[in-house]
Amino acid sequence: MPPPLRLQHIHLPSPSPTNLPPYSLASKLQSLLRRHHLNFKDSPSTNPPPPPFLISFTPLPIYTLGRRQSSPLSPQELTRLSRPLSYQNQTLPVTTSHSPRGGLTTYHGPGQVVLWPVLDIHSKRHKTFTVRCYSRLLENTTIATLEKMFRIRAFTTEDPGVWTRVGGGEEERKIAALGVHLRRHVSGLGTAINVDMPGTDEVLSERENPWRRIVACGIEGKTVTCVREVVAHITAGEGPGLKGTEEVADFWGRELSERIGVDGVDKISGGRVAELLEEAVVRSEEGWEGGEEGYVEEVRRGLGGWVEEALDRGV
Repeated sequence: MPPPLRLQHIHLPSPSPTNLPPYSLASKLQSLLRRHHLNFKDSPSTNPPPPPFLISFTPLPIYTLGRRQSSPLSPQELTRLSRPLSYQNQTLPVTTSHSPRGGLTTYHGPGQVVLWPVLDIHSKRHKTFTVRCYSRLLENTTIATLEKMFRIRAFTTEDPGVWTRVGGGEEERKIAALGVHLRRHVSGLGTAINVDMPGTDEVLSERENPWRRIVACGIEGKTVTCVREVVAHITAGEGPGLKGTEEVADFWGRELSERIGVDGVDKISGGRVAELLEEAVVRSEEGWEGGEEGYVEEVRRGLGGWVEEALDRGV
């Protein structure tokens, strides 16, 4: 009898506020895991069936350009987006990259948790989903996480993503972005929850607030918020405390596992994460890119001391 199918959660740790995983490294890991699923679909008799995976991480600052970004950025726009970002009294580099999702430009970086499930939405080993139902699965998993962890009432609208209102106001603000890319029904990308980062109007300086540099996802007239901002408006003494990005990722993973019908979650950590990242780079066409090798070495070298530190900080 085969063992129960469980979601494999790979969390890329954040050794410090300035040593975050590069987005490109997470993308290579995603490609490796998707290849496992595609290989099984090609030759099910010679490849073992892979489990569903979840990659979670908080990346170095990056602006990603979706498929609707048909024209290249002007030199002035590129210079503006690429200016360094000030975060917790540290200066962080900012990069830009094209993404296979729909939409225009969005931002990922410190204070946000990115969640990428990698699974075959037509697999008979767990619940199956249409494309629309899979998008709804990501939305509902995010909405349930925000409600159960923080008592935040979130919802969907005609615009992509997950939205909420702050302090009883009427304005709808985006609290989580959504982007899906499917290749032969194997999922890529996912959702990104704003946990503790400036809202659009909280900090006006472009050096400190990355949302001030763009119209998020190309939706004019809409603003962005985060868990911290919404929780701060919950009645004093009755609201939940702010959780770290890794704790949010763990909760989201458990919620996802229940909704796809698997038998819980196994969290992959430590040396195995470093091994997977190295394999992902070696098997990629690009090889090692800026900052990736240093990050993997830090993960491998710091398996003792800074892990406890990071948990104490809630990252």
